[in-house]
Amino acid sequence: MKPGLRREDFRLELLLGLGTTGQVYLARTPEGQPVALKIPRLEVHKDPKLADRFAREVRLSLGLAHPFLVKGYAGKPYGQGAFLALEYFPEGSLEERLQKGPLPREEALGYLEQIAQALLHLHRLGIVHQDVKPANVFIKEGTAKLGDFGVAKTREEATPLERAGSPFYMAPELFRGEPATPRSDAYSFGVLAYELLAGKRPFYGETYEELLAAHLTHHPPRLKDENPALARAVMALLAKEPKERGSLEGFLEALRAPKRPAPGRAGAPAAPPWWRRVLRRKR
Repeated sequence: MKPGLRREDFRLELLLGLGTTGQVYLARTPEGQPVALKIPRLEVHKDPKLADRFAREVRLSLGLAHPFLVKGYAGKPYGQGAFLALEYFPEGSLEERLQKGPLPREEALGYLEQIAQALLHLHRLGIVHQDVKPANVFIKEGTAKLGDFGVAKTREEATPLERAGSPFYMAPELFRGEPATPRSDAYSFGVLAYELLAGKRPFYGETYEELLAAHLTHHPPRLKDENPALARAVMALLAKEPKERGSLEGFLEALRAPKRPAPGRAGAPAAPPWWRRVLRRKR
């Protein structure tokens, strides 16, 4: 993609969705490449907090590079002509995929491994995502990528950001008004992992207050999985107190631990996960 593109250089084709700060369109570059083009809503220009949120997403999207983070191509953070051109995912979000039914286990594990790696990369850079949920995970050809950095918190933030995130996935300490940390991201990831492996969320509520009570005081049914160590790692991520909570590294260790060979096949090499085979073919 050519550098220095402006918003008017893109040809809009279809409205994909509406968010808090912007409208997202399927658009094309002058060369015909499809992108997801995010344009700030009119009220963003009148609200400094919303304007800063949009600008943060532009800066982080263009500044971050990782195989499992949504790629940013071009953008302008503030003022007239502000925009953000992002990688386009024709398959949509993980939330849209889940609306069609539960994921096969191996597909779910592949996505979870990728999202965990993306989060660990952010945390090493001093960034807390603050809004880990299926709607912010995008899938394409067996790969899951984490996106939407509008409420991400960086170590350079001069003042704490207001509480952000979906109540279905928020950590208990955030409901108590405490600041977001990598451990709160780990909890949100644990909720997502439970949902993908169990086929349902660990906590439910019809109102914000019911969800608050569920996250603060309820314990979800114990997760059952053919890999008991993995199930324990997911449940550890859902610990109410951050100091007692499991880690993303612990989850990945349990996920990657070699399985016992089946009877009669001792020593047989395990085939790589299906999504890794897809990535190898692309190379």
